[in-house]
Formats: sequence, C-alpha cells, structure tokens
Amino acid sequence: MKKFLSSKILQLSAICGFLFFVSNCLDSQRDRIQMDTGVSVKTLGPHKYQFVAIGRASVPSVEEQDFFKMKKTSCEAAKLQVTQRLDELESDQKHRQFFLEQKEQKYFGDGEYCELTYIYELPPAKKQKDQP
Repeated sequence: MKKFLSSKILQLSAICGFLFFVSNCLDSQRDRIQMDTGVSVKTLGPHKYQFVAIGRASVPSVEEQDFFKMKKTSCEAAKLQVTQRLDELESDQKHRQFFLEQKEQKYFGDGEYCELTYIYELPPAKKQKDQP
C-alpha cells in the first residue's frame, strides 16, 4: 500500500512539474511590437495646436521588464517630444508649458510605448483699459 501511494505522489509531482514548466514557457512568449515614435501636430487655429506623441520606454526598463518604469519613461519621452515641438512653434512665448492640456494617454506593449494627446491654446491677450 505504501509503495502504491508513493508512486501516485511521484506521478502527481511529475505532472505538476511538467504543467508548471509548460505554463512558464507559454507565458514568456510575448509578442513584441514595434511602433514609430515621434510627434504629429495639427494646427487648430492661431496659437492653438493638437499634439499626438508616441514615446518609447528606456532600454533598461524594457530589458528588466519593469512595467512601472516602462510606463513612466515612455510617457516622459512622449511629453519631451511635445515640449520640444512646442518650443519650435511658439518660441516667443515664455510660459508656453503652462497652456498645455493633456487630453488622452494610452499604453501599448505593456507600457513600452505611450501615446499622449495634448492641446495647446494661448489665451487671448487681456485688453488694457484706457488710462486718462
């Protein structure tokens, strides 16, 4: 009876080990996506733009498969692209970053890529009252 029981336990252990091995192999097979990074600008009017930027995560975060870091660094890269492009378009404005409004944020590939949508609109100048 003891021999029968020990052989059953050994068989169950072997089956569990095999299933564990197969599940780990299947889980590690992830499809990698490749996206073009950069920023596109749509002019909505004078001093009004819509930016859609795609940033890629840092290489160390991708290699470590650190999803939090990937999401953080990919969005930082996208935002940097937007601010650089805004600097080119509105170089005369001092506080241009203040008028950027984030509208949307999406992640792709477990956070390896981040797509940000911003709207920039310079408010109309305040009218000065006539002084006597």
